Amino acid sequence: MTCRVLRIDEQLYGCEELPAGQPVLCDVLLADAAGTQRVLPYPDEALTAQNIQEGDTVALLPDGTLKKLKCI
Repeated sequence: MTCRVLRIDEQLYGCEELPAGQPVLCDVLLADAAGTQRVLPYPDEALTAQNIQEGDTVALLPDGTLKKLKCI
Protein backbone atom coordinates (compact mmCIF):
# COMPACT_ATOMS: atom_id res chain seq x y z
CA MET A 1 0.00 0.00 0.00
CA THR A 2 1.34 3.46 -0.91
CA CYS A 3 0.99 6.15 1.74
CA ARG A 4 2.11 9.68 2.47
CA VAL A 5 3.83 10.46 5.77
CA LEU A 6 1.81 13.26 7.36
CA ARG A 7 3.55 13.48 10.73
CA ILE A 8 6.31 11.84 12.76
CA ASP A 9 6.31 12.20 16.55
CA GLU A 10 8.71 10.53 18.95
CA GLN A 11 6.76 8.55 21.52
CA LEU A 12 6.75 10.10 24.98
CA TYR A 13 8.26 7.98 27.70
CA GLY A 14 7.96 10.53 30.52
CA CYS A 15 10.26 9.83 33.45
CA GLU A 16 10.45 6.18 32.52
CA GLU A 17 13.56 4.90 30.81
CA LEU A 18 13.29 2.40 27.99
CA PRO A 19 13.98 -1.20 29.00
CA ALA A 20 17.41 -2.39 27.89
CA GLY A 21 17.47 -3.31 24.21
CA GLN A 22 14.18 -1.58 23.35
CA PRO A 23 14.33 0.78 20.35
CA VAL A 24 13.12 4.37 20.48
CA LEU A 25 9.78 4.40 18.67
CA CYS A 26 8.06 7.15 16.72
CA ASP A 27 4.37 7.42 15.92
CA VAL A 28 4.13 7.79 12.14
CA LEU A 29 0.83 9.19 10.85
CA LEU A 30 0.17 7.79 7.38
CA ALA A 31 -2.57 8.57 4.85
CA ASP A 32 -3.40 6.36 1.87
CA ALA A 33 -4.78 7.49 -1.51
CA ALA A 34 -8.35 7.36 -0.18
CA GLY A 35 -7.42 9.65 2.71
CA THR A 36 -7.65 6.94 5.35
CA GLN A 37 -5.23 7.70 8.16
CA ARG A 38 -3.48 5.37 10.55
CA VAL A 39 -0.75 5.68 13.15
CA LEU A 40 2.10 3.20 12.96
CA PRO A 41 4.60 2.86 15.82
CA TYR A 42 7.97 2.58 14.07
CA PRO A 43 11.63 2.51 15.18
CA ASP A 44 13.31 5.90 14.89
CA GLU A 45 16.53 4.21 13.73
CA ALA A 46 14.73 2.62 10.76
CA LEU A 47 13.20 5.97 9.75
CA THR A 48 16.62 7.63 9.92
CA ALA A 49 18.30 4.83 7.94
CA GLN A 50 15.93 5.44 5.01
CA ASN A 51 15.74 9.22 5.56
CA ILE A 52 11.94 9.00 5.85
CA GLN A 53 10.53 12.43 6.69
CA GLU A 54 7.17 14.16 6.85
CA GLY A 55 5.77 14.63 3.34
CA ASP A 56 7.52 11.56 1.89
CA THR A 57 5.72 8.84 -0.04
CA VAL A 58 6.31 5.36 1.35
CA ALA A 59 5.17 1.82 0.72
CA LEU A 60 3.67 0.03 3.71
CA LEU A 61 4.73 -3.56 3.12
CA PRO A 62 2.68 -6.58 4.27
CA ASP A 63 5.14 -7.26 7.11
CA GLY A 64 4.49 -3.76 8.53
CA THR A 65 7.76 -2.19 7.42
CA LEU A 66 8.05 1.07 5.50
CA LYS A 67 10.02 1.59 2.32
CA LYS A 68 10.67 5.11 1.05
CA LEU A 69 9.62 5.56 -2.57
CA LYS A 70 11.57 7.77 -4.93
CA CYS A 71 9.68 10.52 -6.70
CA ILE A 72 10.03 10.60 -10.46
